[in-house]
Amino acid sequence: MIRRSLLASLAFAGVFSLSSISAALAQDAPAAAPTPAPAPTAAAADGPITIAICNPARIFQDMQETQDLRTSMEAEGKSFMEKKTEWEGKLRELQSSRDQLKPDSPQYAQRNQELLKTATEYEVWGKLTQADVQRNQKTRMRALFDKIQAAVAEVAEQKSIDLVLSEQKPEIPENLDQINVEQLRAILNGRNILYHTARVNISNDVIALLDSRYRAGQ
Repeated sequence: MIRRSLLASLAFAGVFSLSSISAALAQDAPAAAPTPAPAPTAAAADGPITIAICNPARIFQDMQETQDLRTSMEAEGKSFMEKKTEWEGKLRELQSSRDQLKPDSPQYAQRNQELLKTATEYEVWGKLTQADVQRNQKTRMRALFDKIQAAVAEVAEQKSIDLVLSEQKPEIPENLDQINVEQLRAILNGRNILYHTARVNISNDVIALLDSRYRAGQ
């Protein structure tokens, strides 16, 4: 019973995943102090207003730093699963050892105390690990978004762009039976760019700039 409840409470599937970061970037930007954009040049201020778009979620997925981060997080996830397996194996051994004794014997009470103590330690370890992973993911998300925003500002300055819109493009599933009407409405309303030509999308320029800076800093 103890083992079953603990395994249920400590199911950390997907905790070492980039998908949560990518999904967050695909939604509204974090409400943090933005990297200030460069002041517009005199030519930009006097000329016509130019607008471009970029897709932060796609930039995040395609930039080289993300690829390396994915490898690092996979290694962390593997280490976590190995430790989790060790804990569960120890709990099974303690429970099996206890169950071989008579419930009214002093030895049974002693083994039961050992099992409870180990189970509590396992639960605490799991919660601390989960909290640490979430904290690291938030720190990484904020750092990556700041880099993306700074790169967008730099590309915009180079191209004399006055305004860059963040493209939000939730995917519509092929099989509409998978979602209800409200979910479909939310997806459609979530698309904030209805039409654009390829030349106004600076996502590739931003990725190229981020990758060059990242390689130079390695």
